[in-house]
Amino acid sequence: MQKIDINYGPKIDYRFCKGCGDCYENCPMDVFGWDEEKQMPVVAYPGECSICCFCETLCPEVAIDVLIPLHQMLDFGIAPNKLSKESKFLETDK
Repeated sequence: MQKIDINYGPKIDYRFCKGCGDCYENCPMDVFGWDEEKQMPVVAYPGECSICCFCETLCPEVAIDVLIPLHQMLDFGIAPNKLSKESKFLETDK
């Protein structure tokens, strides 16, 4: 089976995540899994994310950013070429 990279959906910044599990327990699309060894949430199914941003607003440590897919940015009138390189709408860790 070939792995497909999804460059949108929730991204967890583990520098801030304390492992409370709120995102894991409350995601309406069940996007998150749980790493038993590290006792931390992981993004297990990013392609299932509906971009509701519930996890982002629920996180008490502000450790989650939800990256919006290009087609939705265009639907909302956000011009990708106008975003700065520091924008949270662009994935810069690649």
